[in-house]
Amino acid sequence: MRWAFAALLGLGALAACGERAPNVYPQSAHERFNMSCPPESAACVCTWDRITRTVTYEEYEAALSRFRETGLMDPRITRAKTQCLERHRE
Repeated sequence: MRWAFAALLGLGALAACGERAPNVYPQSAHERFNMSCPPESAACVCTWDRITRTVTYEEYEAALSRFRETGLMDPRITRAKTQCLERHRE
């Protein structure tokens, strides 16, 4: 019994160290993203994955609004895009 409990604790610790699960986004947001960054591109797939794991849909929409108004993008989104472009040079 103790072994099973220890195993469960170990699995929980490993899960805590893993990557966050993606936040929920509506399909329409992904479709809009794909209009400017095609899903055939590994960098685009990576960028969308990182964005959805980093910011909530509400934060993403606020970042896009600020970008349209000021030309400044949320650093978390810029970081996600940069990391993916560097990793997936095409």
